Amino acid sequence: MARDEALLLVGELPTLRFFLWREPTLSLGRYQKTQEVDFAFLEGAGIPLVRRPTGGRAILHGEEVTFSLFLPRNEKPYTHRALYMVVREVLRRAFADIGITVDAPSVVLPSVHSPACFSLSLPHELAVAGKKVAGIAQAQSRRGNLFEGSIPFRLDRDLFASCFREKEKVLQELCAGAVGLWEIRSDLAKDEFVEALVAHFGALFAETFSGTWGERELFEAERLLREKYSPCSPYHCER
Repeated sequence: MARDEALLLVGELPTLRFFLWREPTLSLGRYQKTQEVDFAFLEGAGIPLVRRPTGGRAILHGEEVTFSLFLPRNEKPYTHRALYMVVREVLRRAFADIGITVDAPSVVLPSVHSPACFSLSLPHELAVAGKKVAGIAQAQSRRGNLFEGSIPFRLDRDLFASCFREKEKVLQELCAGAVGLWEIRSDLAKDEFVEALVAHFGALFAETFSGTWGERELFEAERLLREKYSPCSPYHCER
């Protein structure tokens, strides 16, 4: 999360990164309140908690493909909402490459309130047969736009729901409104899907290449890690 936010502060080039989770981890949206989180359960189960620099609701990360995409402001001069649809179209094409057809974008905002991201699908997100299969959130700065995406392969609904005080309610919402990729295509390999994502994200830009983190980005990420994303930071654990 610190590296993602560093891109918002000092990033200069379009940057796509993928990352894995060492253990199940609950992330909260940037402005999400924490009253609905069961902190005692998280502590007892050894589930770390982190707050994302992007918006949205809570995600229990685990067996998934997680990506972040930073677009400098002069790279794609679209509105905040239009950029959501650009990213959605990239994901739609990647899903098509692996043989999965996603639903048409919803034109109606869902009325259900839930602390869990995958309980409901927003118009810019992706669903299959009415069940959400990818969550996307965005943040803006003067330098550009940052997207973070979570695409679960295995969705542990019971563990996800247990992270909240209203466990039964959230579990019902997750069972009705979310799906993992292995439930749709059990033989799908993560590398196959990542390759499709890289190809279609790469098509957005004239030149693409594999690179490394710049010194300025790493310096800013380390500062954010110390000051903002450490476990004792008020930003991290404020309840």
